[in-house]
Amino acid sequence: MIIGAAGFAQSICLEKKRHLEILKQIRSVFENMKYYIAYQKATVPEALWKLSHRGEKFFADAFEEIYKRVYEEGESFPMIWKQQMEKVLEKSLLTGEEKSMVLNFPCCLGFMEENAQAGALDELLREFDRRIEEISAELKSKNKMIMSLGVAAGILISILLL
Repeated sequence: MIIGAAGFAQSICLEKKRHLEILKQIRSVFENMKYYIAYQKATVPEALWKLSHRGEKFFADAFEEIYKRVYEEGESFPMIWKQQMEKVLEKSLLTGEEKSMVLNFPCCLGFMEENAQAGALDELLREFDRRIEEISAELKSKNKMIMSLGVAAGILISILLL
């Protein structure tokens, strides 16, 4: 019982850690996208295509699909972005607010020149940095508590069963 309760507590801690890793990966995607837009003068779909071939495993297929549908089929970028990102984020551990930040990304871009788009990405990056810091601090304090409660609950249940 003690090991089972501790294992359950550890799975909760690992879930929080995966959530943090996904946020860091999303932040990395937007940071790289900013680089492609600001310094290589790529359009957003071109930046996504480059990211899809760069090894962003979580988003690679969606980014490639967005690029193909925008350039080859001429579909609307915001609409395709929302469809593809909803599929990717459907089973993720992100909160509703975090998902909406990703889904609403095209709304902050508009059709501005590359420096303004990079500036809009800076706002998004600052928001993701804030969330990452919050979750990192929360992770440190709550992991110890969750593990302690898990072991204590296992001990309590063991005593009650005796």
